[in-house]
Amino acid sequence: MLTRLTLWLGRLSVGRKLTLIYLLDLCAVIYVSGILIHEKYIAIDFARKELVGATYIEAVRSDLMARFGVQSSAQATKPFLLAEVREAYDPLLQTAERSARFADLLLQAAVKPQADKTPLLNEGRVLLTIVGNQSNLILDPDLDSYYVMSLSLLRFPELLQILHDTHKFMEGRGKTASGQGQIAQLLNLAGRLDAALLGIEADYGQVWLAASPQLKESLQSSRALVLESARRFGAEVQRAANGAESAAPESALRTAYAEALSALNGAWQVAVVELKGLVQTRVDHLFSRMWLHLGTALLLLACILSLVYLVASQIAKPLQKLARVADDVRRSTDYTHRADWHSRDEIGQLFAAFNGMLAQLDQDRLVQQELAASARASAAQRELVEAFPIPMVVTSVPDHEVLHANGPAQPWLGGVTRDPWRVGLDSSVRGRFFQR
Repeated sequence: MLTRLTLWLGRLSVGRKLTLIYLLDLCAVIYVSGILIHEKYIAIDFARKELVGATYIEAVRSDLMARFGVQSSAQATKPFLLAEVREAYDPLLQTAERSARFADLLLQAAVKPQADKTPLLNEGRVLLTIVGNQSNLILDPDLDSYYVMSLSLLRFPELLQILHDTHKFMEGRGKTASGQGQIAQLLNLAGRLDAALLGIEADYGQVWLAASPQLKESLQSSRALVLESARRFGAEVQRAANGAESAAPESALRTAYAEALSALNGAWQVAVVELKGLVQTRVDHLFSRMWLHLGTALLLLACILSLVYLVASQIAKPLQKLARVADDVRRSTDYTHRADWHSRDEIGQLFAAFNGMLAQLDQDRLVQQELAASARASAAQRELVEAFPIPMVVTSVPDHEVLHANGPAQPWLGGVTRDPWRVGLDSSVRGRFFQR
């Protein structure tokens, strides 16, 4: 397998090999980017589930407050908003059992408006707690939306419970004998109301520290109204408890209770709307960041691909030039060709070495041509000497070694190969010969 891969890679050009390296790196980058995008989608799904929870809270709030005589405009056409969110979100939030109990109590309260609403309140708060847990609202990561969630999910339902319990106590206090037990219960209710208002103020204070100016402006009026009306109701309860039982205090108490419920409904509705807006803004921001990061990654990959192409061309083009020059030299045997490339890297060194090799080969060719010419001249001289009819002998100087002798000179040499003049000539003739 490795041999086949090596053979396959050997058939690829240098540029394609570099592109293959880039594509392999690109696969790793795409894999890591996919993991990051998946993490972004986890955060987006987390926030989308919070939107589901906020929608569910709004339906519970609307139907619950309608049973207390505070009806929103949406309920004029749809008396029970809970039915729609139950059908859409109960499987996701696993609230089918609790929402069914709450829906039954809502129906009973609609049929019997004067019935005790304590079971309805208790079941509603339990349902809201489950919704908060299952929809991730309890785990909200942002400070401003977390405390708006606390108001919508915990503080306002608690305040509604206290207002209802206090009003119920004040309506029934005249039916039983007064005593220390009623005073203690009244003080307990007053303490619960003060604690609930302190908790609401604390949550609003935390929202104020982290919220934007727009969120502060949206919550400001409802915040002041709910705190003021709740305190006014508490004051009326104290006045009714301390004063004489007459129609005026009872009427003022009912009026204060109705105003407190109306203010609570308005503040609760505004808080839920702002909570949904904050979560939706977070979802939009997560999507924007995801697309920004993805676009940046694609732009970076495009730049890297362009750079890889440039680097590949800087490697492949000179090698192609070098291959063409080598092929021209092979076909024409002309060693005057030169490869032209100027760089200080290894490719530049390769070109310099290749051109130096061509220059050396060209010089060797000239030397070989000279040697061939000398050999041809020597052969021509030898043929000329052979053609003479008189003895011709060629000897070296100063050793007088016989280099060549034609046919007529062979008898005269008599087989002598060194200094034939010494034995073939008289001394006097020899002297005159060399002198000549």
